[in-house]
Amino acid sequence: QIPTRNILTVASSISVAQWIISPHLADFTRRHPDVRLRFLSTIWPDDFHTVRADVEIPFGSQKQVGRDAIMLGPSGLIPVKAPGLEGPLHALPLIESVGTSDGWKTWAEVVGGDPKPEIFVDTYGAALNLAADGNGVALVSEILARHAMTAGRLVRAHDGVAPCTEGYHL
Repeated sequence: QIPTRNILTVASSISVAQWIISPHLADFTRRHPDVRLRFLSTIWPDDFHTVRADVEIPFGSQKQVGRDAIMLGPSGLIPVKAPGLEGPLHALPLIESVGTSDGWKTWAEVVGGDPKPEIFVDTYGAALNLAADGNGVALVSEILARHAMTAGRLVRAHDGVAPCTEGYHL
């Protein structure tokens, strides 16, 4: 049985929990020792219609998540890879996150080139994991990649940024 008293419930995607929340969780719990936490995994905006949480971090367009939601940023798409993966962007395997409105096709429209993804996953988090393990270049939300780049797990594969129709909201 899951305790419910005095618990802060956070609903977010696994990607947000792993790549944004987790790196900062130890500091948060150290500063707030009497706060107990419960994390609920959600992926799409529709998931939030059935979840009751104190904090919700949905992914989607402003229309999908509601006009009162605040987009977390930066929200552009950036290409990232493992620090040891050598070679130019066009010569490396590209990782595509499917199920989102923007990806390598958007990248080509803004930055140029003719990117052809070879690996397909259903979340930015999975794309980040594959990239961090040296499997290719992932085009992902900048906010998700921020900590991994600061920690040296990922590096930019190109300086360009593609716009993203969807993002993470509070």
